[in-house]
Formats: sequence, C-alpha cells, structure tokens
Amino acid sequence: MKGLSKKLFALLLTLVMVISLVACGKKEETTNTVTETTPTTAPVEEAEDETEEIAEATPTTAPVEDKYPAFDFGGRTIKVGIWWDYFYTSAHKDISEDPGMTNAETAQMKLDNIRRIEEKYNCRIEYVNLGWDGIIESINTSIAAGTPECDIYLSDLQFGIPAVVNGLAQDLTAIAPEGLDLFGEQKVLKPLDALGGTYLFTEQGLPVTGIYLGYNSTMVESLGLEDPQELFAKGEWTWDKFAEYTLAGTKDTDGNGTVDVYGYGGIFTDLVNGLVMNNGGTIAGESTEGLSSPAVTEVLEFINRIYNVDKSARPWNPDDWNDNLLAWSDGKVMFWTAQAWSLKQEADAAVAEGAELPFEYRVVPYPQGPRGDGKIYSPVSGNWYFIPVGVQEPGKVLQIFEEFMNWHGGDTELRDDPSWFESCFQRLEDVDVAYQTGVNLKLDPWGSLAPNFDFGNSVWTPIAVNKDKTVAQAVEAAKPSLQDALNIFYGN
Repeated sequence: MKGLSKKLFALLLTLVMVISLVACGKKEETTNTVTETTPTTAPVEEAEDETEEIAEATPTTAPVEDKYPAFDFGGRTIKVGIWWDYFYTSAHKDISEDPGMTNAETAQMKLDNIRRIEEKYNCRIEYVNLGWDGIIESINTSIAAGTPECDIYLSDLQFGIPAVVNGLAQDLTAIAPEGLDLFGEQKVLKPLDALGGTYLFTEQGLPVTGIYLGYNSTMVESLGLEDPQELFAKGEWTWDKFAEYTLAGTKDTDGNGTVDVYGYGGIFTDLVNGLVMNNGGTIAGESTEGLSSPAVTEVLEFINRIYNVDKSARPWNPDDWNDNLLAWSDGKVMFWTAQAWSLKQEADAAVAEGAELPFEYRVVPYPQGPRGDGKIYSPVSGNWYFIPVGVQEPGKVLQIFEEFMNWHGGDTELRDDPSWFESCFQRLEDVDVAYQTGVNLKLDPWGSLAPNFDFGNSVWTPIAVNKDKTVAQAVEAAKPSLQDALNIFYGN
C-alpha cells in the first residue's frame, strides 16, 4: 500500500459499517430500470477506530454553547420519522443502550445534550422507526390529510423529492428563526437549495458522497500510460483521453480470440450522471426535458462510441446488476464506476478470503466533457430531512432540532470521523480526490421518475444493450415520455 501503511489499512478494514442495501446488491437484476424499491443510501453510524480502548464516559470538551434563547414547548414530543433505530434520543437513559457504541466520550456528549435540551425547552425528541415502506406511506397519507404523523421526516431522495414537488414539505426560509446556523456557518446542518426553494436539509459532515471512476493502477502502469490523476491535475483528463485509455486497456489476454479485459465497465446510472454533470448538462433537473439538449446528446454519443464503435466498454449484463458493478474486483476492467463503500466491500471480501486484491486501485474524477466548466460535480444523494406542511410552530421545531444535532458544539473534529472513509482507499491521495468529488453536488432526479419514465429501458437499452437505435432515434422516441413524467413530477 502507498500512503497508508499495510498495518493501518488492515486495522481499518476491521471497522464495522452498515452497508446500504444497494451495496448488498438488492437492485432489480432482471431489468435495466433504475426504479428503486429499497434505500439507495443506508443509515450509517460513524465508526470509530475499534483498535483503541473505549474512552471513559465523561466528556473532556466544553459544553455545547447555548446559542438560542430558551422557550417553553409545553412538554411536546418532537417526532422524527425514520426507518432504522437511531441513538441517542429522549427514549435513552444510558450510552450502553446503543449496541454499536464505540466512543463513550462522544456518546455521552450526545446523551448529555438531549438532557440539556429537554430541560431548556421542556420537550422530548424521539425517533420513530416506521420502516422503509411505512415512512413512505406516512408521508403520502398523514401529511396529505393535514395531520402529519411526525414533525420531521428523514427521506431518501426517491420519496423526499416527490414530497417537495407535491407541496408536502415546508420551505425552510419561511420558517427559520433569525440566526439559525442552517443559513449561516452551516457547521451543524446544511440545506439543499433546489426545486425552487430550501425544503430539504441534512447533517453537516465530510463530503463523502461523491462519485468517481476507479481504475486499476497496476494495469495502467503496465501499459506505460501516464497516471490519470496526473492528467487530471494538469487539466488534461478529457473524454478523448478517457476513450484512448479504455481502448488501450481492452485486450484478449489468453489469445483465444475473445476479449476478456475491457477498458471500462460499471453501472450505467453512475456513468450517465458522471458524464452528464461534468459536461454541464441535466436530464431532469428542470421542468423542461434535457434529454435532447446538446450537453446530454453529446454524452450519449460518447457512450455509443465506447460501447459500439471502440468496443472498449464491457458489454452490459441486463440480468445481473452486481456483475456490472463488481467486475473490477475480478480484474475484468481497467476503469469502473466507483463509490467508497463498493471499494471497501470488495477489498474486505478479498482479505476475508485470505489475500488482498492482486492489484492496486486508485480513483479519479469523471473526465471533463467539451461543455464542462472545470469543476467536479456529483449527484445529490443520501438521506435528507424535511418538515412537513401541517406541523405546528415549525420554526421552533427546526431550532430545537438544530440544537439537538449540535451535540458537538460546532467542533468539526468531533463531528467528522474520517476513519471509515479513509479505510476505503489505498492511498491518501485518493482520499483527497474522493473528497473533492463530493463538494459540488447537482440535483438531477431522472432516476426518480419511474414508472412514468425509465431511462434504462427507453434510452440505455436501445443504445448500449440491444444496439437497435441510434442516439438520435432513442432520444426522439424517449423525450415525450420524459416530458410527460416531468410534468407530473414538477406538478405542471
């Protein structure tokens, strides 16, 4: 290993994280659709280094600053709808109640902060585990009826975005008390400015949700190619350079006349997002369809190039999502669509089987398209809170909740534990690249439009799988249904 010692890397590989259901491969494997029926991002309790002894349950930092004025909330319980068990809330009395607790100091700080808030505001905060299907039903029924079951909901964007566009979420700019950190330093919470207002927000933290390309650096080096990270640093990491590299990495290694290693292979959803966003485009980011825009059609033509002209992209397997996602760990591709959890998952699996992966891997941002502005963009992902319409005194709810989330008193070192994220990579330089990709986020909800629009079946399949339509033909056939879906989605 370079940058991170093998000893440290082996220790970090022991960290425990709840992997998303996507990581477990629970996507639909018999179709090209991108319709989701399970969470796209799993709840994650930040893991601490378990090689250290658990600290004494006595905070050594200063108490949380009492930033906001107190008021009496009349003993009200603020309910937060969620689909897993969350620690710590008013329902908990001792830090030992969290079976996954590894840092007693920060755990005690969270519990102490709850007791402080309960006394200050005469209220309680409880998370209600409604389950995945239950939280969707609660959003769609109780809010619409004018009696929201919860004061705050944690939503996957699959149902969080529809809740916003259907008028079920409150615009935070209209209810936020003056001086709220959410619209200031954002050390506690950060807003998602999209969909015509600020409706969604999440806990502030390290920018770990970026998407990027992974690459087999051992293979790149063996071909005598310049490291892609060096090309990126010089501003030379472009579509043409990426195509050149994927062509060089496509080969018949055993001489039987059949290609067995391809220059690129991965899941199409991340590929499309990475290329479109870094070419200045959007498919469904606005109420008018963007599929036929020059920025997006250029992307589709580039995909056609690597799949059908250069034939440097590994053929898409419509029957096995994981075969596309994880081919890299078997050395079948040189570049692939990557996220931190998938890198760690396969590295951990190899170690569990008795050896590390037999090659080194690195990451690089998606290449800049001809319309790119030089910045790196990734899609908005993860879980976001919103306050539903119908909640009484929503400004006070938001203030109390922000103070609840500020258990760390604005101390970002307490808030952000990089251990797990760093353990996903082999070099610290790659950690830095991964952080860079998570800074500038774009919202393009084309994957949330099914069943009214299915990009996989209407665009990806005819171009890259069946190969029975040109880009122009696929776009022309698909754009009416995309526009109809957008009219429904954005409430036009």
